[in-house]
Amino acid sequence: MSFIENLKAKIKADGLLLKLVSTMKEPPGKWWVDKALIQELVEMTDFEHKKFRDLHLYVRPLEGEIMEVLVFDNELAIYHTTVADVGLRKSPFWQEMISIRNIKKIMNHHDVLVSKGKESLKRIHANALALLNLTYTRDDLMLLLEDARRGLERESIEQVQESLDLFVDLLAFELLLLDVVEGDLQIFARPAHQNGAVPSFENLILFGKEPLSLGLKKGSFSPEDDLDLAWVMQYVRGKKTADLKGIDVFKFLTELALEKAQAVQ
Repeated sequence: MSFIENLKAKIKADGLLLKLVSTMKEPPGKWWVDKALIQELVEMTDFEHKKFRDLHLYVRPLEGEIMEVLVFDNELAIYHTTVADVGLRKSPFWQEMISIRNIKKIMNHHDVLVSKGKESLKRIHANALALLNLTYTRDDLMLLLEDARRGLERESIEQVQESLDLFVDLLAFELLLLDVVEGDLQIFARPAHQNGAVPSFENLILFGKEPLSLGLKKGSFSPEDDLDLAWVMQYVRGKKTADLKGIDVFKFLTELALEKAQAVQ
């Protein structure tokens, strides 16, 4: 897959994890997970489906006969053992329960159990991301920039939103929910180095859909600073303008992405 396709896949996997973690139910009470969503996430990994006894399993090799085995039920238990061992522990035949050794295995899974519930979700998500190549070149970023340019020229809200989402994820910007903002204005900023308890951000992106608008305010920003919040209110009312607008915002983000790539080389 191309870099853009890999980045889109990462965003999808991140979104699935967020939905699953927020909706999964763990004890006290009954275990429950959205099977359709977890199916989507598992299909992004190198786990392969295997039906064993009455169990639906997803397995991937580890070493020799030892497998990583996900039991596809509401608990989402993951084991490091053989498929046959999981079958014995989770769905034993009555003949197997005659053995005291087998009964001990059936009653206690902790010797092979790796995770359950939300911890298993995180492991599955990590496996999906490990298969993605998220390294990029200047040419990859130029393709991102060109897609953004076309979206702005066509005044396509969907295309601009997609381009912005890709850059936001790539650069680890965060969505800020500010009480002073009304309507459909989306605000993103990148976390800055913390010098205290007050959260600090930099490079505020402001994206409006009706009408389509895109601006960026350079420099530091704190959602707990009255002057910073006042600037946002004045921007919304048309009394302040951003440092960068339109395609210049995406050019700035492209440069940030290039700096990020050079910093890790």
